[in-house]
Amino acid sequence: MIFIYKNRGILIPVYLFVSVLGIIILNGLLKEYIGGFFSSEYDFQIVLGIGLLISFIWTYLTSYDYIEVDGEKQRIEMNNHFFYISNRLWSYIMLGASILALAGGIIETLSK
Repeated sequence: MIFIYKNRGILIPVYLFVSVLGIIILNGLLKEYIGGFFSSEYDFQIVLGIGLLISFIWTYLTSYDYIEVDGEKQRIEMNNHFFYISNRLWSYIMLGASILALAGGIIETLSK
């Protein structure tokens, strides 16, 4: 599979994979060792939505580059793209997907 990226654009799938996988592992550990609320039947979309939300925050905070000029940080505009979409736009895409996943998961959980 070919990834089309420029500069730090390759970090988009890394952020997504690490945050979603980390939340899935944390969910499993909480269900196994803590129990209680975490062992109840809630939809997997909620876990996925939380992972996407963490990925949004991580991508948003690292989407701009900074250099230090005379002791002050100056923001510079670099072309960080993944599949010709800028990292800042990817963060908003992840925010939208996380809101949809969380809403769908909450609706599914409440309808059970």
